Amino acid sequence: MQRIPFGPTRFRKLLPPLAFFALLFCTRPASAALGGDVASIAADQALLAASVSIVRAERYTMHELAAATGTKVREYLDSEGKVFAVTWQGPFRPNLRQLLGSYYETFLKAADSRMSRGPLNISLPGLVIHMSGHQRAFYGRAYAADRVPQGLSTDEIH
Repeated sequence: MQRIPFGPTRFRKLLPPLAFFALLFCTRPASAALGGDVASIAADQALLAASVSIVRAERYTMHELAAATGTKVREYLDSEGKVFAVTWQGPFRPNLRQLLGSYYETFLKAADSRMSRGPLNISLPGLVIHMSGHQRAFYGRAYAADRVPQGLSTDEIH
């Protein structure tokens, strides 16, 4: 029987791919998404390695996460602490599955059915999404139309 040495050199070669797969399969996605709650915004902050600033308005509270990559994500919460809108802008598009949460599958179906390229405008009962951009300049917004606080204009969500 031939013995294959497993010394420090082989271990050093295997360590980067092992670490990559461990991080890939062992991390949990953040859940501060459209329809989510305020408690999960800290998970988004950690995932994006972002700083957070909070702005309180009369009808909502906005948490702005500024990632080191330059992308900014804003999460708008109603008086019950539920996320009713998210917006983003920056050089990289954020993880839409993470931001849209349970609305992501609805978004995919609507986006797949369109026939053109360019800006995406989806208006469905309960969900509105506008997004556009090009390399290094992406922006968008999504909101749950039925969760927007009474008296708040959707033009204020930007």
